Amino acid sequence: MENQIEEIKKKLDIVEVINKFVPLKKRGRHFVACCPFHQEKTPSFVVSPELQIYKCFGCGKAGDVFNFVEEYNRIDFKDALEDLAKMAGIKLVRSSKLSGEESIKKRLFEINRESAKFYNYILLKHKLGKEALEYVKKRNLSEETINKFLIGFAPRDSRLIINFLLKKGYKIEELIKTGSFGKSQYKEGQSYDRFSDRLIFPQIDFRDRIVGFSGRILPSRNNPNLAKYINSPETAIYHKSQMFYGLNLAKESIKKNNLAIIVEGELDMISPFQAGIENVVAIKGTALTEDQLQLIRRYADTLILALDSDFAGNKAMIRSIELADKMDYEIKVLDLEEKYKDPDEAINSDIDFFKKKIKEAETIWDFILTSGIKNYGIDSPRGKKLILTTVLPFLAKINNLVIRADYLKKVAEKIDSSEESVVEEFKKYLKILNNVDSSKIEKKKMEEIEPADMRERLEERFLILALRLKNPKTAIKLLEWQTLRFKKIGEKISKFKKFKAEKISDELDPELKDIFNTLYLKALEEESGSEERKKERSKIINQIKELELKDRLKSLSGIIANLEASGDEKEIAKVEANYAQILTKLAILQRARS
Repeated sequence: MENQIEEIKKKLDIVEVINKFVPLKKRGRHFVACCPFHQEKTPSFVVSPELQIYKCFGCGKAGDVFNFVEEYNRIDFKDALEDLAKMAGIKLVRSSKLSGEESIKKRLFEINRESAKFYNYILLKHKLGKEALEYVKKRNLSEETINKFLIGFAPRDSRLIINFLLKKGYKIEELIKTGSFGKSQYKEGQSYDRFSDRLIFPQIDFRDRIVGFSGRILPSRNNPNLAKYINSPETAIYHKSQMFYGLNLAKESIKKNNLAIIVEGELDMISPFQAGIENVVAIKGTALTEDQLQLIRRYADTLILALDSDFAGNKAMIRSIELADKMDYEIKVLDLEEKYKDPDEAINSDIDFFKKKIKEAETIWDFILTSGIKNYGIDSPRGKKLILTTVLPFLAKINNLVIRADYLKKVAEKIDSSEESVVEEFKKYLKILNNVDSSKIEKKKMEEIEPADMRERLEERFLILALRLKNPKTAIKLLEWQTLRFKKIGEKISKFKKFKAEKISDELDPELKDIFNTLYLKALEEESGSEERKKERSKIINQIKELELKDRLKSLSGIIANLEASGDEKEIAKVEANYAQILTKLAILQRARS
């Protein structure tokens, strides 16, 4: 099958295939069009004949010729394979053989399935799961629900599940690759279950494959050193940012209602589902990723966010909202009015209230406005000013000008002010936004971004600039890469004598391939001159040096504080001298920048 897929890809040119559906225009080394997956006036949909991929820099959709046909025709891979085989004039031959990578993944899925069945048995049928079962029943989960979600319990003694899996014919090395098991640092040759003594929630993807697990500590294990929840690490089959918990069971209801309710955590998803509200899925944390938004778009274009009450203040979620808006989602917010802390509690306390609040869910923009009024009040000029300060930056991010105008009118009505004055304030805000000196914008951005995030962004930008070169190898060697995915891409590029994007793309692991392809397409979009790009690369190197020096100063400050407590004057003087040297280096770098 894998050989046939490659044969189809070789016979079909992605440009010719996509051009049958969307008229493409040549621009430089690639082709462009207005994206068929979201509304836009300026083309941001790019097709690369070199890499045989497409990418929309507006909505984020990307992939190869198979992905395009699946997405455009809203069909699954099997149907896309048959359609493209006909286009290529290839007769499909079914084969039972799997590639090495597919074979490994198949084994990992099997181990996870067997592990889930074992955990589920322990919870429901074994005395070792008695306490966990009592807890689950207190949370009002029925046995039918426990089985539907394959909820289980991992016994404290890891040997039980490890021996069970070994007897099934799996090797300890395969168990380690699932991410659920580790090798003991203290007892040589001994392995352990990382989810030991925890309630288990299998993480099942939309294709019903168990890709990982989440483990919750029981309330009786009141050890402050133990995290309440632990999750599988990233593995060959588990990528947290690419999945929703419960989508395998919820997808038909989501599609039917054209609506997905997004919650945090497993129990917040399971309780509504058990109560008959089945168009609900869960994420880890309070932010939606681009991959998740693309995935859920297959089933719905309306989202109701039922997340942590302070999610609107979460910077990552704000970025998610912007991205969802660009992808033309209708975004609403469930407001439990601080009556209940989460959907699980609301369902178990007052299901009618929960259903009512789902129907009354506000648009995201209404929610932000309502929250501002609730926080600051409209009885004073200061309150109104603070509301505008909160709301206007969000309204500036609304793509649709008609919707934006409607909300400006609504803001005026809600704060009891004239529409003209609110529009004028908004124009002032936009003017300030557009006319602020670029160096001030850069400084503001740097202050808002965590150092680790800033380093990652700088490295990404440097890699894009390097990929614009005929041979990026020399530039790549100028950085000590900290972001693992960029480091691995750089290492792969450095192994080739001549830079050929398609060869590097083929050589990269699947999880790195998409990242490289996107960065390479961004590099091709660069319109600045070579000298300008060279200056920017030098500037980034200095910015990274600044971050490293600041990090070192922070570390030394902590050391000095500890030494002062001990009263070791000699050592304090030594560390302070080192601190002063680094401070001088930082000052020189900053002077050079200004």
